[in-house]
Amino acid sequence: MLRNYIRIAFRQIRKNKLFSFVNFAGLTLGLTFCFLTFIWYRFEHSYDRHYPTTDRLYRLNYELNFTGSAFTITRSPAPFAPMLPNYFPEIEQTTRFYPRSISVRIPGQDQGFEVENAFFADSTTMQVFGFETLQGDPDRALHTPFSIVLTDKTALRFFGKEDCMGKQLMLANQGPFTVGGVIRSLPENAHFTFDFLAPFRNIADVEPDFAREGIVDVIQNNKLASYATTYVLLKKGAKASSVNARFKDFVLKNGMKEVRDKQNFALFPVRDIHLQSTAEGEVVPTANPDFLQIFSLIGVLILAIAVVNFVNLSTAAQLSRAKEVGVRKVLGSQSWQIVRQLLTETFLLGLPAFLLALLLTKQFLGQMETFFGRKPDFSFVQNAEMLLLFLGVFTMACLLAGVYPAVFASRFKATDIFRGKASGKGQGGNWLTQGLITLQFTVAVALLAGAGIVLRQIDYLKNRPLGFNRDMTLAVPLFSQNMNNLFSPGDQQLRNRTNAFEEKLLQNPSIKAVTLASNLPGMGGARHPIATEKIRIEDGIVLPGISVDYDFIKTFDLKIVAGRDFDKTYGTDHLEGFIINNEAVKALHFGSPQAAIGQNIQRGGKKGRVVGVVNDFHSENLRTGLSPLFMEVSPGTFSQFGIKISSTNTPATLAYVEKTWKEFFPEKVFQHRFLDESLADSYREESRFASLIGLFAGVAIFLSCFGLFGMIAFVVRQRTKEIGIRKVLGASVGSVVTLLSADFIKLILVAIFIASPIAYFFLNKWLDNFAYHITIQWWIFVVAGLVAIIVALITISFHSIKAALANPVKSLKTE
Repeated sequence: MLRNYIRIAFRQIRKNKLFSFVNFAGLTLGLTFCFLTFIWYRFEHSYDRHYPTTDRLYRLNYELNFTGSAFTITRSPAPFAPMLPNYFPEIEQTTRFYPRSISVRIPGQDQGFEVENAFFADSTTMQVFGFETLQGDPDRALHTPFSIVLTDKTALRFFGKEDCMGKQLMLANQGPFTVGGVIRSLPENAHFTFDFLAPFRNIADVEPDFAREGIVDVIQNNKLASYATTYVLLKKGAKASSVNARFKDFVLKNGMKEVRDKQNFALFPVRDIHLQSTAEGEVVPTANPDFLQIFSLIGVLILAIAVVNFVNLSTAAQLSRAKEVGVRKVLGSQSWQIVRQLLTETFLLGLPAFLLALLLTKQFLGQMETFFGRKPDFSFVQNAEMLLLFLGVFTMACLLAGVYPAVFASRFKATDIFRGKASGKGQGGNWLTQGLITLQFTVAVALLAGAGIVLRQIDYLKNRPLGFNRDMTLAVPLFSQNMNNLFSPGDQQLRNRTNAFEEKLLQNPSIKAVTLASNLPGMGGARHPIATEKIRIEDGIVLPGISVDYDFIKTFDLKIVAGRDFDKTYGTDHLEGFIINNEAVKALHFGSPQAAIGQNIQRGGKKGRVVGVVNDFHSENLRTGLSPLFMEVSPGTFSQFGIKISSTNTPATLAYVEKTWKEFFPEKVFQHRFLDESLADSYREESRFASLIGLFAGVAIFLSCFGLFGMIAFVVRQRTKEIGIRKVLGASVGSVVTLLSADFIKLILVAIFIASPIAYFFLNKWLDNFAYHITIQWWIFVVAGLVAIIVALITISFHSIKAALANPVKSLKTE
């Protein structure tokens, strides 16, 4: 019996090649996208599950609640970590990471490496995390000064396939550090990543001599600065809630007297960081659970569109097989036998689609990095449970696609069939078929509108005036990215070198201006407690600030609205001068920019006065609004050059800058980026989101029209005689095309009206994440709808025009 079912199924597939191909291709594409979304969903939920101590592993989040500014930070003051096990009996061990970038050189070689993720780690790190050891003794290495533990990828990068154990490295031209171990690189699904581990005690040893004393003091005594990321391993059976409940008492007893009532800590489960953390300073971007759910839903909807195509085409196809069903019933076939026959055909067509979908899923996994910035490490062999899930999805899809058409055909009555009452028009006139087509285009139109709105928002963010001139500005780091710069007292020898470097650059006519700062505009600033004559440190006013050179304001075309710019001729601006923006005037209650001039300000141990007020400019990205900001001249904290260059002959200018750099700063690998590129990178996640929505929209409209192509072909076949009669009676080609298209276009119009408010609701909610965003315009939905209608008309027209131009004599001869 099964052999007979299979033989008939193959016969039907060969007979209806077009419909079979549309169903096969649609189901393959739908299953592929559904499988990819499932893999990504599982990957996002697998973060930080690979540590042997995961269930007891927590990060110490640092909570600050200053006046008008409450926030949670991933880093915390370094002195607290060693105190925790003694104060809380629930805590088994702690470890600290100090992440930074650093220039690395192999002694005796000219080639240098800029390492983006260098971690200085406590000797307890291996106990807390249990990283997999490949060579040497990493635990002993972290106990030994000037040792270093490489990941396997870093070892390959530095030394190739040579044995790296015992080899030496220079970090920031300091050392040497001896390789004492190799561990396996962290997988993609980790909330942080590093290239190597060096002993925490050696943090200051890679800094210039003049800075070391101050950095050691910060590590040992500064209980305010968020310096290192602290991780806590609880004892088995201990509860994090018990520790969190007593943190306030711990801070009041051990915290900094002036601000301890503003400080607190909380243990946050490491396994929940990726999906639930809202803390500032995450190394790897966290996932948005709402977006992840929407993404998964869209993947399921893509599969649903493919299944809808299958159902519509299969249901329509059963009408052409009505006589076959009638003959079977007359010969004694039961309804369940007919259902089984038709389900066999569905699974026979679906099985190759399932196998091809698995192959395409594996092939497209590598492309996911384009849309997400990360690539899941996935193998069907190692993830048998996912393969079973995919098989279940396939089975469910085939059942949904096959059951209704099969039941629909089995309910035909033999008497009605032979009287011609079961023929139908074949254009999806029943409510289910119409509803399914409407659902397809609702999804497609909503995604098209979404892609358009997200792209417009990103374009708005990238092109909105920021209050400063960012054009043709090179950002060149003076030091590797390193928080220690904030605590450096400065060095006259280094200052002389930077001044000489600037003078040499300005000899090139293609270089218009050069300045220095701790951060360039748009790249944020470190927060500092601020006091005035009316505001105490204890009042908890915290403002972001940047240290700038004397020509910073001129270089970036900032506008002085009151007072003056920093000026070397005054001789005291680097000691006591501050420039603030309009928002800071409001935050510090100075009344007006003019009234702010001469007001006293205290930042940490530095006391000074306001010498100028500048226009508000965006010191951070546009997800946040304009913020208060102060600027000061503190050369010890300078870490970035801003170099304005001409737009002509850019390669030659860059080569000149690099050559000059190597002359003055041979210890630091030359790096550069254009400032506008760095600012655009702030919206990398949004750009990927737009690309993803655009891809889904394209697939949805393609699948919808693919199904429409098959449906109109079947309609034309079913109505061949009707079209011939209309042609004989004088119908024009246009009227025939309109006749065949009208019902489908009506369904698409209904889909547009359903999709528009749904898309508006979700996209408006997404836009609320930005302090500055576009207003959703009605015409976006009109354009999305028109695109859907035009593509649908093009799809329909192929068969409609062909049928309208056919010879009516041949049409009337058709049986």
